[in-house]
Amino acid sequence: MKNKLTFLIVVFATLLLTTSAISQEKSNSDSSEFEPVYITVTTLHGVGGVDLKEWKAVEQEYFDKVTSKIDILVSHEVLISNILNDFSDIKVVNVFKSWDDIQKINDIRENIIEQAWPDENIRKQFFEKQNSFYTNYHSDEIYISTKYGYGMSNEIKKAKKNSFVYFVQTSTLADDNNYDKESYEYYQKYVDNVFRKNSLIKGYSAQRHLWGSDSRDFVEVFALDSTEDIKKFMVKNRELLKNYVPNEEKRKEFLDVYNKGIESRSNAIYVNVPSLSK
Repeated sequence: MKNKLTFLIVVFATLLLTTSAISQEKSNSDSSEFEPVYITVTTLHGVGGVDLKEWKAVEQEYFDKVTSKIDILVSHEVLISNILNDFSDIKVVNVFKSWDDIQKINDIRENIIEQAWPDENIRKQFFEKQNSFYTNYHSDEIYISTKYGYGMSNEIKKAKKNSFVYFVQTSTLADDNNYDKESYEYYQKYVDNVFRKNSLIKGYSAQRHLWGSDSRDFVEVFALDSTEDIKKFMVKNRELLKNYVPNEEKRKEFLDVYNKGIESRSNAIYVNVPSLSK
């Protein structure tokens, strides 16, 4: 994996979705001192027929010797598609405090790697083995967090023994700036009165595109306890919206405005690998 991520760093946090990786925010929507974090997402594609136990052992060694020792990483997650446990779609999510830290990380990583595997031949063998799990194709994106996300409490993270489920919704924003402004105002109301009141959502992050393939991308990540909670949290969202806007006609108008800034949406589901979380 090392050779495939020369620009960003070997990775798949919190965003997903990590909860700590993708949903960590420095302040809530009421804070005037909000400082965004920078989120790098690398999409990797595993080769067919991989022994997942062997893959996990190699990535665990890399995490223990390298990733866990990189202090400028706010958080790190490795996410695997939850659709039939699809190893062909792997996302590595890293969260940074600043753009400068993204630029620094490769040098820091290389120094740690040389210390972890001082023998050049052994080091070469390890990374040949690591890279053998992945195809040559990968893609990189960088996002910047918005102030409307909120991370999960340490109590929830410590109590969770199994993987979190990350429901990832990617919206392509409409080109009309007037629509975008009005829609964003309604989005803020929706977050405050629906997402924040939904106890099934253990963490929520929202980030705008900063660097990568489509500048219109707006990505929301919902951290949940299980796949069964995906349908439940959507039903709960509808109930909470009905409480916030009881009148059916006004509720329809609310949703029309909320959605008109969005050109299209797509969804994906991932699970994290807890032992590879930072």
